[in-house]
Amino acid sequence: MVSLPAAPPTRAAAPAARGRLERLEPLVLPVIALVVALGVALRLWSPSPLWLDEAQTVQFARLPLGDLQEALKTDGAPPLYYALLHGWLSMMDAFGLDDPWAARSLSMLFSLAALPPAYLAGRRLGGTRRHGEIALVVFAANPWSVRYAGEARMYSLVVLLVLLGVLAMDWLRQRPGPLPVIALGTVTAALLYTHYWAMFLLVTVGAVMLVRAWRNPEGRRTARLALIGMAGGGLLFLPWVPTLLYQSDHTGAPWAARPDLGSIASLPADWSGGEGPAGRSLALLVVPLILLAVFARRRPGSSLVVGARPEGITARLAVISGGTLLVALAVCMATGGAVVGRYTAVVVPLVLLLVAFGIRTLPPAAGVGVLSALVVFGLLAGLTAATTPHTQAGRIADVLDAQAKAGDLIIYCPDQLAPGVGAELTLTGLNTLTLPPQANPAVVDWTDYEAQIEQLKPKVLADGIGDYARSKPNSTVWFVSGVGYRTHAQVCPALHNRLVDELGFPGQVLTRDGRGAEKASLERFPR
Repeated sequence: MVSLPAAPPTRAAAPAARGRLERLEPLVLPVIALVVALGVALRLWSPSPLWLDEAQTVQFARLPLGDLQEALKTDGAPPLYYALLHGWLSMMDAFGLDDPWAARSLSMLFSLAALPPAYLAGRRLGGTRRHGEIALVVFAANPWSVRYAGEARMYSLVVLLVLLGVLAMDWLRQRPGPLPVIALGTVTAALLYTHYWAMFLLVTVGAVMLVRAWRNPEGRRTARLALIGMAGGGLLFLPWVPTLLYQSDHTGAPWAARPDLGSIASLPADWSGGEGPAGRSLALLVVPLILLAVFARRRPGSSLVVGARPEGITARLAVISGGTLLVALAVCMATGGAVVGRYTAVVVPLVLLLVAFGIRTLPPAAGVGVLSALVVFGLLAGLTAATTPHTQAGRIADVLDAQAKAGDLIIYCPDQLAPGVGAELTLTGLNTLTLPPQANPAVVDWTDYEAQIEQLKPKVLADGIGDYARSKPNSTVWFVSGVGYRTHAQVCPALHNRLVDELGFPGQVLTRDGRGAEKASLERFPR
């Protein structure tokens, strides 16, 4: 082990530093309140149009609940968030609210509801009120949490449920009995019905509990009760298993490249807000703080011991977080699944708790400095996440509303751009062709998706579009396209070239530039 000095070597330095920190103590609560308020404001700021996943989620959520299971067979997700959003949108409609913000407000609510459990988890697992305060600040300023608070998707709900699971597990540890077992089983079932990556988390937690039951006689009863609660939650999930098996056979993630170890290595940057300057700066803090939480201890007084044997709650959090990611990677490599930052919602709360405990490991003066940097970088990266458009669909829809007319043909290649643009269009009477063709352009049917792509014949499609255009001399053919879609890397360019031969060179109306995650261009072919 290596012992590092936690303060300058002069004897007067430590008392001076402690004196300055004591004078700042009255400012702690106001500063925490300010950071939390800024985090709340960023979570509530989301003016962007809906992108593909959100638009599709809203379409499914507006179905009668009896039709939801059949619809989700084409998508590959469990039903809980959709069912909750169904009720939420019905309430929003009653108040006359029908816009992207209303659709996202349920996720915002879940993200805000996660802040008190984050404080409680930090306080109970860390053992002091200061642990809880640091955890609250870390969660409030986290740009990943800000980003997914502003998406009409299930990830904020996953974070909330994981934190409630942490608290249920701690309740069970302190007071073994039926109530915490029931609470843990309920959270387990809710997680499984919210996102399938919960299975990777629960497998890892179950393995940790089995090891504890075997090696730790004092914790054996708690571990057994935890396993009983988790097994009960798993039993509640059994009715959905046939749908899960169908989805695993026919949907998956055809849009994603096969993952590798690099997929895991890139996650800290995603948790920190992405590729902007603030996000990259924050990412430089995340991994060292996690390592400090696991491998460092602060002695009473003035020294930091680095290289300590991992133990206690930080070791368990690290094992569960890392184990979950490795299990997910192994399964996805074997099945062709995707490893992306949003799916890691099942471990993000545990990672943020480790970051908070890493800050708490530092000497007070250093901890204040690091936490201040984390908050500044986090809020700046969160501001970028909150203000960056999710998609360019709104710009495309505005142009079409202004320049297109009934009878015009809009071609979407890939079809994955149609739900976002269609959600923003107000003009009616337009003809739509998605590639591959979808019975309902507002959603993408992921069932055997690669087989759908293979059936597309650019020459046949171009001939048909050319015949349509010549039969409708007063109509216009519009072409909406994007790049980076691995499923359409060959089809869309080939079709575009064929259409040039049929109709002539198109005019560029909108280009794929500017801010936005889901970028697309709009072209107009000559009449």
